[in-house]
Amino acid sequence: MAENISTTSSATNSFSSTDTAILDTLIPGYSLISRFVVSRFDIDIASYLQYVILLATFGASFQYLIWYTMNVLERYFVSTAEIRLDDEIFNYFMYWMSRQPHMSKTNRFVAGVKTNGYWSDDDSDDEDDEKGMDELDEPGSGENEPTFDEYWAKLMGRDKYRTLRYTPAEGRHFFWFRGRPLMLERQQQHQSTRYVLNNETLFISCLGRNPTIIKELLNEAQQSYVERDGNRTVIYRGQRLYASRPFAWYRCMARSPRPLSTVVLDQTQKDEFISDIKEYLHPRTRRWYSNRGIPYRRGYLLHGPPGTGKTSLCFAAAGLLGLKLFLLNLDSKALDEDNLSSLFSDLPRRCIVLLEDVDTAGVTHSRGTDSSDKIKEEDSAEQAKEAGGDSNNPENEKEKEKKEEAKPNGITLSALLNVIDGVAASEGRILVMTTNHPEKLDAALLRPGRVDMSIQFGHTTQADIKELFTSIYTTMEGDLPRVAASRRLTNGTHKSVTNGSIHHAYTNGQAENKEKLQQQFEKDQETKIRLQELRVRISRLALEFASIVPNNEFTAAEIQGYLLNHKNAPEAAISGAEVWVQGIREKKRAQSNLIA
Repeated sequence: MAENISTTSSATNSFSSTDTAILDTLIPGYSLISRFVVSRFDIDIASYLQYVILLATFGASFQYLIWYTMNVLERYFVSTAEIRLDDEIFNYFMYWMSRQPHMSKTNRFVAGVKTNGYWSDDDSDDEDDEKGMDELDEPGSGENEPTFDEYWAKLMGRDKYRTLRYTPAEGRHFFWFRGRPLMLERQQQHQSTRYVLNNETLFISCLGRNPTIIKELLNEAQQSYVERDGNRTVIYRGQRLYASRPFAWYRCMARSPRPLSTVVLDQTQKDEFISDIKEYLHPRTRRWYSNRGIPYRRGYLLHGPPGTGKTSLCFAAAGLLGLKLFLLNLDSKALDEDNLSSLFSDLPRRCIVLLEDVDTAGVTHSRGTDSSDKIKEEDSAEQAKEAGGDSNNPENEKEKEKKEEAKPNGITLSALLNVIDGVAASEGRILVMTTNHPEKLDAALLRPGRVDMSIQFGHTTQADIKELFTSIYTTMEGDLPRVAASRRLTNGTHKSVTNGSIHHAYTNGQAENKEKLQQQFEKDQETKIRLQELRVRISRLALEFASIVPNNEFTAAEIQGYLLNHKNAPEAAISGAEVWVQGIREKKRAQSNLIA
């Protein structure tokens, strides 16, 4: 009786040959595995297969339930900010993130020294200079200062090791900000055919439906990114990093502002230039333009011989007004009308765009293909068809390729005019064009609305020569070593000078600091007296030098280059001025003879 029950049970649990074939199709190797398990362990897999399927179904359902629950929580109980690479806020956040203390503790990060939007050579160099300024100041500035060889050895040893920067690697990262836990997720689409960084995205998430903490973080990141520049002038360049990427503005450097007084130009012209820009940037001017339907744009043309200070004036104006400077080279063959329009549309509302040497960019008289040329091409194509010419003929294809190669690449004059003051032209920016030959420019480019003010730069006058000499040899505040200033405060002592008296505060009963401060104050007074005497002496020497160098014959760059060869010896510069003048004249005469 028991044998009959066992037979019936095994018959119920076993599968027919059809069922086994179906299982072999769904689970490859099922028959082989089943026979092996039965022969080895005397266990029929078919008896437990339904439990396995039930467990797998439960696991899949549980996994889906978890995924669905997480989606619901993220949708209704988590706030998320998305940051894309093509937006400048990406640079803000990555700059802030790379300088956070918790980045030194993470075990998944991207390490590098490569320059990009949020790391730059000038930024790292400035940080290193600030750290080592007290040690690596000018040699010979004090009694205990190192020699040049010692100074240079330290400097070269430091420059061998570039500052390492760390940013979060791809994936999820958790960190704390103002007592709140946040999550950063960095994603990259590796399956894209384009460069991988083009598709990089950041996600910042926090618990709760209130995203205020994320906005505070982004505001702090932006403030940290902007404050690193201080009052320096940030310069961008329009270019493309890879052939597959479009043109865009990339930050190339941030330089200390150039004083307007160092630009060699008639003071009246400088004042008119700056006053015109200030009037244009005033809020009431924009409203005045808008009320009268006039496009809110302003253009300037700086023209004159090379080396007369055209670019320097533009850079000084940007530093004086705190504007960003955008440089664009129109001579690039890869730059077309679409890229040019995209660059101008990405400009901020208040900035200076500098187009240098527009006469050499090949757009002075090029208006693209004329309609008459197109008609001639169409007529010749129709005549070729009537003559029985085959469009697929290899000879015809070669002729087409030659014509396409002969067509001019780059920007045409029409494209430039459309970008400057076309219907879709950007507003609020200041356009500055420089040229050495204004007579080569097309009249359409110089009409009012495109060029509203023209400033001519010429050779230096006697007043300019004197000003150049004085600026080169006068001791500036930044020329004094910073080591002496740092030594004034020691052991927690602070001093201030008022009406020739010294007020001091000292800690730990160290009264000897008073005597040190008194000595330092006397040294400072002696230094001021020497500087005043030096200024009087330099002013006298400047008059002597200006009397030797002729007026309206040399550019500011030529005179400055000569003075830099004698930057520590003004008397030597004066004694060799006549020989230098004769040499430059003979050189220019020889060049003119070659051209003739």
